[in-house]
Amino acid sequence: MAKVNKKDILKSIRVARCSHVQWVDYAKALVNGLEITKEQIPLEVTTCEFGQWLYSDGHILLSIFKKEVIEKLESKHKSLHDIYMKIFKIYFNPSKLSFWDKILKRQKKISATKEHIAIQHFVELEKVSFELISFLNLIEKKIGAIDEKSFEKFL
Repeated sequence: MAKVNKKDILKSIRVARCSHVQWVDYAKALVNGLEITKEQIPLEVTTCEFGQWLYSDGHILLSIFKKEVIEKLESKHKSLHDIYMKIFKIYFNPSKLSFWDKILKRQKKISATKEHIAIQHFVELEKVSFELISFLNLIEKKIGAIDEKSFEKFL
């Protein structure tokens, strides 16, 4: 196993942040009525790219920060998926579809009321996303401020 260094950790945080932004864009596409594919609908916290990072490489942050920091990231991330599920259920009818149909098929048309509710959920999702990104930026700045010699003591 290769030794992890500060540069690698900072790069992994940036890649995770970009993946998260893309995930939010998929939610926005859904609310805006654009077609999306199965791969663009990461419903579970462990299946989206940010979640895969958080629950694998991202856990190296535990050696640098207190457990509460990671728990806060996890909490924000879970909240995002909970909100996204509300949006997903408006555009897909999970109760009448098979497992694969739930993933692949949208309802043909939704009412203006449901569309308005989906937009409200998306606004909430954007707010939590902003909080997650801000927190991730703070983590990145704190890691960046640690000199290399001190940083190596954490690992």
